[in-house]
Amino acid sequence: MNSRPTFSCALLLAVCSVFWLSSCETPIDVSLPEAQALLVVEGRIEPGQPPVVLLSHSQDYFAPVDASLLGSLYAGGGAVTLTVDGVTHVLDEICADALSPNELFLAASLIGVPVEVLILSNLCAYTSLTLTGQVGSTYALMAALDGDTAYAVSKLNPPVPLDSMWFEAPGNVDSLGFIYTNFEDPDSLGNAYRWSGMRVGKDAGFLYPTISAVDDAIFNGLAFEFSQFRPVTAEDFEEGANPDEIGFYKLGDTVVVRWDHIDRGAYEAISTMEEQLQAQGSPFSNPADVATNVDGGLGLWVAYSPFVDTVICIP
Repeated sequence: MNSRPTFSCALLLAVCSVFWLSSCETPIDVSLPEAQALLVVEGRIEPGQPPVVLLSHSQDYFAPVDASLLGSLYAGGGAVTLTVDGVTHVLDEICADALSPNELFLAASLIGVPVEVLILSNLCAYTSLTLTGQVGSTYALMAALDGDTAYAVSKLNPPVPLDSMWFEAPGNVDSLGFIYTNFEDPDSLGNAYRWSGMRVGKDAGFLYPTISAVDDAIFNGLAFEFSQFRPVTAEDFEEGANPDEIGFYKLGDTVVVRWDHIDRGAYEAISTMEEQLQAQGSPFSNPADVATNVDGGLGLWVAYSPFVDTVICIP
C-alpha cells in the first residue's frame, strides 16, 4: 500500500495550520506610562565632619542611560538647609569644575567617590565649612530642586564600640576567612547599626555587605559574637579572579572596620533597600516598595556615628 498520499495530506494540514495561526496573530502595542520624576536626596553627616548632600531626580525605569545623563544627574541649581537645635544653616553649593586639583581630591574623599567621577560628571554637592556633626543633635534637612521640595530628619546618636575583632578561617583553607566580633548591645531598645569594611591598599573606600544594617529587636542588652564576610566587588568577577575567594578576607589583609550607630528611620530605609537587592532575580520574592526616610521624595539622609577599628588578618 502506498503511504505517500497520507504523508502529503498531513504535510498540507500542517502548512494550513501555520497559515491559520499566523492569520490570528494580533499585534499588541503596550503603552508604558512615564513614571513621575521625584526629588532624590542622598546625604550624610557624622561627628566632627561637615554635611554632604547630593540632589537629583529619579529617572524613568525604561529611559536610556548614557554618559550625558550621568554627567548631568547632579548638575546643581538646588537649595539645601539644615536646622539644628532651632538654628537654620544654609548649605553652600560646590561644583567640581570650580575646584583646584587639591580641592578635588579632598572633595572626592568627603563625598566618597573617585576623583575621576567628579571630573567627568561635574558633580555638584551641598555642604558647609562652618557646620559639623555633634553627637546628640538632630538634623532636619530641607532640599529644593526644580520646584520640588523634600524633608528628612536624622539624629546623630553616640557611637557604640565593638568589644573585640579578629580574623578566623572556619574552613579547610587557612588563608581565607571572616572577621569575627564580640559585641555587647546597650540595654536600651531601638538601637540600630550598620557595618562596613575597607581593605587597605585594595578597596577604594568602605564597602557594605549585602545585609549591612541590623537593629537590636532580638538582642537588646545582650553580649554575643557575630561574623562578617567580605563585601563582593567588581574585581571578584574579572578574568583571572579566583571564584573560591569571593566573600572571604585573605591572610595578610589589613581591614578597617566601621560600626555605625544609626537612628531608626535610617535603619528601616536601609534594611528594606538591602532586602530588595538581595531578592533580585528570585521568582519567590514578593514585590515591595523600598522605604525612604525622605518625605516628599526618595533617598537617604543619615546621621552616621562610627566606631572605627583595624583588623590585621593573621591567625
